Amino acid sequence: MVLVRPRNPADLPGCVEALSEVHESDDYPHRWPQDPAAWLTPENMMAAWVAEHDNHTVGHVVLIDKPGALWVSRLFVRPGHRGSLVGDSLLRQARTAGASMLDVIEHSSKAIELYERTGWTLVDTRPAEWTMSDGRRPVERIYRVDPHSNERA
Repeated sequence: MVLVRPRNPADLPGCVEALSEVHESDDYPHRWPQDPAAWLTPENMMAAWVAEHDNHTVGHVVLIDKPGALWVSRLFVRPGHRGSLVGDSLLRQARTAGASMLDVIEHSSKAIELYERTGWTLVDTRPAEWTMSDGRRPVERIYRVDPHSNERA
């Protein structure tokens, strides 16, 4: 069984380990941060949660405050735990806390499937504010959801 709970400082090493697996598997984040623990704790962070299975971190999500909305960020699930509703559980927690927006680059098809399956609606596409290591600016897909609506099954 997976437990989603608030992240605490002692969780960061396990989160970095899980993020490393995701980076190797999915190239997320595209550029490995110099300080991964700091990357997992952005300045505008309102809250963070981990998903645990057998006392191991298997997923993570952050809620960030941007003007006008709370956004889902730093969402990832260890490759070996995908398909077990970990991502759904983390998104549900973020929605319960008021998240209504998220962004994802367009080549992240598995993440896009998760968002659309769980009730998020595509509202915009735009060039990202950052560049890939090859200098290209990826296209971001912007999603919105009513944080108080019933989530799709």
